[in-house]
Amino acid sequence: MDWLLFIVQWLHVFLGIFWFGAVLYSDFILIPAVVSLPLRSQREIGGAVGQRAARIIMPVAGLVILLGILRGTVFGPIKSLDALTTTYGLTWLIALIAASATFLWGKRVIVPAIDRMNEIRLEDAERPDGTPAPELVAAIDRVKRATMLELIGFFVIFTAMILMRFGL
Repeated sequence: MDWLLFIVQWLHVFLGIFWFGAVLYSDFILIPAVVSLPLRSQREIGGAVGQRAARIIMPVAGLVILLGILRGTVFGPIKSLDALTTTYGLTWLIALIAASATFLWGKRVIVPAIDRMNEIRLEDAERPDGTPAPELVAAIDRVKRATMLELIGFFVIFTAMILMRFGL
């Protein structure tokens, strides 16, 4: 058994699960739960979670991509540009592009959208009756749309991983 290949594959799959799982958990469990809390609590919890997530998720995602490149090239069948014309090579390339685009979407679209949402002063974020101000509602909707679009990237990546496992 090639132990280095085993370690690269294991880390690639584990970190991929970590990245994708964190996004699924955030989108469908954490964010809906936090949004149900009072605005001040949302800001406290969201700020703490956001800082920790940025320090962990971005490096994890970067490692997933790097290990995927190593898995396909150094430890895989992609040894030349000609290999990218094979079925496996095309699937690998689609996965690489989708993973890179998903990573950049998070960094360039989602993180700034969250930052803009959090820049709305607490006093301006709520109406006197306690309901969210239109500016906050619009900012939250932008973040929700961006995170849901991110899931399309993960769908493509996940599908490509399954196809590559079967040699396609």
